[in-house]
Parts: sequence; structure tokens; C-alpha cells
Amino acid sequence: MRYRRLMILGAVVAVLAVSGCAKEADTPVLEPSVAPPVIGEAGVLRAGVDLGYPPFAGKDGGEEAGLDVDIAAALAERLGLTLELVDIGSDGAAEALESGDIDIALGALPITDAVLADVAFAGSYLVDGPAFFTVAASSSVDTTASTEASESADASVSVPTMDVTTISGLRVGAQEGSVAYWMVESEYGEGFATAYDTLTDAFDALVAGDIDAVACDAAVGAYIGRDYTDVVFAGQYGSGVPVGVAIAKDATELEMVVRETLDAVVAEGVLDTIRSKWLGALPMLDAASAE
Repeated sequence: MRYRRLMILGAVVAVLAVSGCAKEADTPVLEPSVAPPVIGEAGVLRAGVDLGYPPFAGKDGGEEAGLDVDIAAALAERLGLTLELVDIGSDGAAEALESGDIDIALGALPITDAVLADVAFAGSYLVDGPAFFTVAASSSVDTTASTEASESADASVSVPTMDVTTISGLRVGAQEGSVAYWMVESEYGEGFATAYDTLTDAFDALVAGDIDAVACDAAVGAYIGRDYTDVVFAGQYGSGVPVGVAIAKDATELEMVVRETLDAVVAEGVLDTIRSKWLGALPMLDAASAE
């Protein structure tokens, strides 16, 4: 595991020269609103993320960056804590929470899997799932409704699942071995989807006109699609799954604090800003009904 501490500061003032004298500005002091045993280390919010899964978390110019990183930073700032990022990989959330190595985990576990992983959730910040992307100029599929939804500034826009009969007449590409690839293959038959080594290769083929649509994870597709001028979200494929902030199952006080703080981040519009930064105009997906 690699650790990195990020200080969340309002402003940093350098050295001011006044009448030939250098005066160092005061550094803002963090005022923690929670302390051990609610969190594991005084003054620090230890957040587990998967640094190998952009746009949720990864490396940008050598620095840790991503949707989960920004959300964790927003939570830490409002709690008056220093943020410490812990790389937990794709499946290390439950173990790291149970062992006390982290206080919260983001993006590594869908809320629907919480019971199986023996963890609790303190709120959701995204609904993710398989989706289709196409090019705005394509005449192969009517994307009018979904294109208008993707351009809407209202993040609460509900996106209908794309019609099966519409997709059945398209040339669909997907990253080989991805969830979306196997869903398409299972529903439409073996060999229906054109397999590509990477999702970027699939988007390149889409823009080149070799295929009509790309099936992929909505968040990842929206992130990659920002590099292609004409690529647009074309519809949700099945039910989405809420992704949230996970905590240890018995951490009831921390759950309450994090839930209230996450609600504040949403109410202040900070979450919408973070979503737009990493996912562009991707609308809110429909979540699966809770069991």
C-alpha cells in the first residue's frame, strides 16, 4: 500500500515584503470535528481508493487524482482533517476497513454488495452501470432523447434503458472481457459484439465508423468520451448500481458524521461540480431497486 497525505487548506500565503521586511503569513489551522476513536488517527481522515481505476482514482501528472480523490478531499475539508489516501486496489475495501487501516473507502464496492462484504455505507455519491455511447452524427440509432439528457445541466435527469430492438440492428463494440461485453454477448449471442483490447480502441473504432455504438461502464465511458468531440451518451443498459462511501459495519458514529457531511457536499453543489469535472455531462443513471 502507498500512502499520501494531502493537506486541505483554504489559502496559502507566501512571504510578503513590507518596507524591506519579510513577513510570513499565518497558516490556516484545521479544526477537527471528529477524533479517535471515531477515526483511527487524530487529525487525519484515511480514505481507501483504487488508484488503478480512472476516473475514480489514478495518477495525473504523477499526482493522485480522480472523482473519489476529490470527494474524499471534500469530506476531509469539511471535517477539518488532513486527507491520507490509501491504495486498497479493486477488492481490498472490506479487509482494510475491518483491520482499521482506513476510516472510509470510496468506489471499491457497490452498495448492493455491502451485506456480503460485511461493511456499512454512509451514503451514495454516484449511480454507475453499463451504458451505450455513439457519435452525435450517427444515423444508425435515434439518440435524440438521450443526447438532450446528456446535455442537460440537471443531474437528476432520468435516463431510459435503450430499447433492445434498436441495439440488435447495430454494430456494437466493447472492451473484451468487460462486464458490458459479456452482457451484450449473453443477450444477443456469441460474436454479436466486436471485441477490442482497450476501451480507447473501441472509441477509436466508433469515431472511425467501424462500429455504431460502444457498450461500457457509464462513468469510464463518459471520462474517455471527453477526448472525442462527437461522442455522446446514448442510453443506459440495464439497472445502475449506487456507489457510496463505505465504513466499518460497527462504526455507527462515523457513519452518521460522514453521511451528514456527504449530504452537505451534495446540497452545496460541490458533488455536481466534481461529477462534471470527471464525467462531463453524463446524466444521473437509474439505480436498481433496493432489495
